[in-house]
Amino acid sequence: MLSKLRGGRAPVAHSLVRPVRAGHGAGIDARAGVDTFAARGPAEPAPAELAGEPVVLTADERRRVLDEWATGVELPEVPGIADMVRRARMIPGIRTAIRCGTVRLTYSDFFTLLDMPAVGSASANASIDRLVRLVALLAEGATAVAGVAPETAVLTGSALGVAVEDRRTIAAERRYRESDRAWGCADVRLLAAGWSDAQLAVELLAALADGATAVVATPSQWGDPNTVVELIATHAVTHVTADVTAVERIAATGAELPTVRRWDVTGVCPGPLRPGRLAAQSPASIATFGYTASAYAGTVTRGSLDGTGRTRPISGARVLVLDEARRPVPPGVVGEVYVGGAALGAEGGNPSAPDRFVNDPFLPEGRLFRTGDRACWTADGWLVCACCARRS
Repeated sequence: MLSKLRGGRAPVAHSLVRPVRAGHGAGIDARAGVDTFAARGPAEPAPAELAGEPVVLTADERRRVLDEWATGVELPEVPGIADMVRRARMIPGIRTAIRCGTVRLTYSDFFTLLDMPAVGSASANASIDRLVRLVALLAEGATAVAGVAPETAVLTGSALGVAVEDRRTIAAERRYRESDRAWGCADVRLLAAGWSDAQLAVELLAALADGATAVVATPSQWGDPNTVVELIATHAVTHVTADVTAVERIAATGAELPTVRRWDVTGVCPGPLRPGRLAAQSPASIATFGYTASAYAGTVTRGSLDGTGRTRPISGARVLVLDEARRPVPPGVVGEVYVGGAALGAEGGNPSAPDRFVNDPFLPEGRLFRTGDRACWTADGWLVCACCARRS
């Protein structure tokens, strides 16, 4: 397994491990099922920071933290960005592709703008122009787009392709109704947070390739939870993707949101967000938490939003928890999170930015990104951020 997971390579080149299969049911780690999480029992010790001499891991612990727990399931084949755009072109033109502010674009409208010579400056809406420009650049083979911290890392087209396929796979788990191959799916997916170019590209390409409708909240909209609630109700949104803060604000409104089938909450730690509040607002929904890092396209680990904060690496991802000397820490001990794998980006363009990309000490030719986040492995192989581990 380890030989399949090689990290990003400088400066912007990134080699995929094994490419991801296009089928929606492929690449889901059965260990990360939404109903399989269990809270730490009373006899299980609380996590601790490592102090003094390093703890020597047993051979079994070392195998688990460096291989079995550290890697998601192996990636099947992933379609390229250009293939995903071609798939989106096959969706009937009268379908609604994007809603952003007061603007509604059908699939026909969207690709008319995309095919214009001056792409990205053809409409009267700056947000729409940005979305169209992103897709155009990637469809034309752009090597990378800006991530959350572009001075530190950029995200390559191949890494984005892996993240897009993961989003499509996850969305397919909770369809509003069966998808029609010719017509596309009936999903209405809301992006309710402030997004980098890379995050927008992943969510938008996943929606377009599926024939879904993407509702992109403007900055003024996602900053007001009541406006977000209104967007969900007005457009009968079925999937909500947002960061922890935005979802907390939505939950605090107490509004009934029966059309929502899936909540995808992203961030570093789910914090005190109570999953029962979302279940009360959207009874037919499921909710997951995805750990994200600025140098990784999409989600690194994912698990049920059940209050435990437990997640596991997604397909193609590699996650290590190391001490200050970059040695693996045993289960129950908090260390720093390093991420690598198929959707890892590459070093950014600012030479003065801190060097956070390092060689993988345990995988020849592998690369890792030092996140600065703190977490630990549980005794049964779940990754838990330090804040959740202490609170539990």
